[in-house]
Amino acid sequence: MIAGPCLMMLLALGCGEKAKEARKVRVFFVVTIATEKGDKIDDKLKDIATEVQRMRPALKGFKLASISCKSLAIDAADLFDVIDEQKAKIVIEKAADKAGRVQLRVKPPKMGEITYSTPCGKFLPILTPIRTEQGDQIIIAIRVQPCGK
Repeated sequence: MIAGPCLMMLLALGCGEKAKEARKVRVFFVVTIATEKGDKIDDKLKDIATEVQRMRPALKGFKLASISCKSLAIDAADLFDVIDEQKAKIVIEKAADKAGRVQLRVKPPKMGEITYSTPCGKFLPILTPIRTEQGDQIIIAIRVQPCGK
């Protein structure tokens, strides 16, 4: 999991909505296009790129495709746009525990469900099997914030 200061500032600016109720968690959803061609990395994605390159060193270029955020109630599912009409489904299964970890379930397009616990403020990048027309790989990154007190 990653916490990048540049991307966190961008998210703070790009999503003014706050979780209105104590039982809601704000979910940030970042879509990145990664390529083996070229080596330009969007400044906002440097931390995500570094983490992804540990798993897939052939991916050299990273471009921000979109950022969205929604406040989700516990056990309520919502869909996030990925690319080309494809969507990812996210469900907050458990609010923050005493250690500040939130449990969520993600169903990226063309993948099985992933259930994991995450600390608030950290991104989990997921390399999807989705490719653009140019053959570039789509990566989604998910962060929850703020968590309950």
